[in-house]
Amino acid sequence: MSDSQDGRILLADYPKLPLPEDRTDFLVQESLDFAHAHGLVMRTPQHIDRSDVCQNTPIALLPSAFPRNLFEKAVNVQNLIAALYHEVAYDYDFLMKTHEQVIKTDVFTKNLVEIFKKVQEEGNAQPVSLAIQRSDYMCHKDQFSAEYTLKQIEVNNIASSMGAHAERVSKMHYRNMSILGYEKALLNKSLPKNEPISMIAEALFVAWKHFDNPAAVVLVVVETVNQNQIDQRVVEYELEKLGVPPDQIVRRDLNQCNESLRLSETRGLMYHGSFVAVVYFRAGYSPDHYPTQAEWDARLLIERSTAIKAPWIGLQLANTKKTQQVLAEDGAVERFIGHPREAAAIRSTFAGLWAIDQNDPLTRKIVQGAINHPSRFVLKPQLEGGGGNFYGEPMAEKLKTLEGEERGAYILMERLQPLVVENYLIRANQPHPLSKCVSELGIYGYAFGKRGECVTKTGGHLLRTKGETVDEGGVAVGAAVIDSPFLYDQL
Repeated sequence: MSDSQDGRILLADYPKLPLPEDRTDFLVQESLDFAHAHGLVMRTPQHIDRSDVCQNTPIALLPSAFPRNLFEKAVNVQNLIAALYHEVAYDYDFLMKTHEQVIKTDVFTKNLVEIFKKVQEEGNAQPVSLAIQRSDYMCHKDQFSAEYTLKQIEVNNIASSMGAHAERVSKMHYRNMSILGYEKALLNKSLPKNEPISMIAEALFVAWKHFDNPAAVVLVVVETVNQNQIDQRVVEYELEKLGVPPDQIVRRDLNQCNESLRLSETRGLMYHGSFVAVVYFRAGYSPDHYPTQAEWDARLLIERSTAIKAPWIGLQLANTKKTQQVLAEDGAVERFIGHPREAAAIRSTFAGLWAIDQNDPLTRKIVQGAINHPSRFVLKPQLEGGGGNFYGEPMAEKLKTLEGEERGAYILMERLQPLVVENYLIRANQPHPLSKCVSELGIYGYAFGKRGECVTKTGGHLLRTKGETVDEGGVAVGAAVIDSPFLYDQL
């Protein structure tokens, strides 16, 4: 198969589905072998504490169609998104005002704010920070113009995951499409290069080098057990290749951090006599990660130290749904991004977002509109890591029962109407019929520096695909599969 005569890749160039059954079965087995041979695996739900029993990561058999212009827009705006959140994280007054209603009923966010306040009062010992970010979008069909546009779902500034799996799925899809007879010229145009792991490892290495102590440790804060451990470890192995010795990369949960970390007289973070240069949080974003006061004590200790945090507490507060909603208000982005065109480029990706914590006529109208038309809205709490959102009639019922200060812990978001495609979703020990699906595109990047001055870089992407009727979209919560985009040119 070859690309279109004028050089464009069209939807007509995508494989004709359904594939013949024997062809599908062959490709599925090829994909499963590839997955296990290349570490595209996860621990099983029954043994999340062991890596000797693994199964394939949920994957799509083929890349899913995605408009090229929208993919390129997401890539091109990523450095601006990273710079925006880097600056938001340092604006104490903005973040405190943003969360003043949230913390009245959201205990988890209140605890984060208390740590933020203590760091501010004592003085931030480490002015430099690292944001390893993934911005997530959908291809949304505008109800008036019927055109597809790029709309942001959320920005992840803590524990942005699935980079290793995404990188391997891109390679697997290139191979699968080659098996189907596609030529390299078309594949090189339609399947974008995808190397998020080298970018993430580079970010950590830059921070480690900046600390300027070759004996210092990189501390990876993790959950006690995690089904997605393999994806995490690949980042560490890449960091070793760049020059951080393996014995200077340590993994500890927050309880273990509380037991083994201390502050020096100069507020250096000490781990068994060694300075900690970088703290890379792959946990710490959920209330479940802080079951006792010991975990909160460890987090405060880390934040008070000279270690470079990825992310620091200010950036985690910048990561809340409430901050996302406030940034959509008039003038908010412009507070941090001075160039009008750059601010407009960021704003053009925003979906509709509304606060519901006031009792003014406009808020009452918005809330009543969501109750009357529940299919058009999503109710979101501040939780990260997948799950927790309210859709449809359950959302309407939740809005009816939320009272006064309780509303401060939630925001309303426009429910997007994403592009529907077809694909085969492969999960371990499950059938894989051809399914109607929707996809969410994530773009990885990082920002490193101090307030008013940062270096940004974009590198790599993730496509998560789920059944058309499935609400929640996380791979870790079992809803989606890892996918990659087949870029086509819209006519």
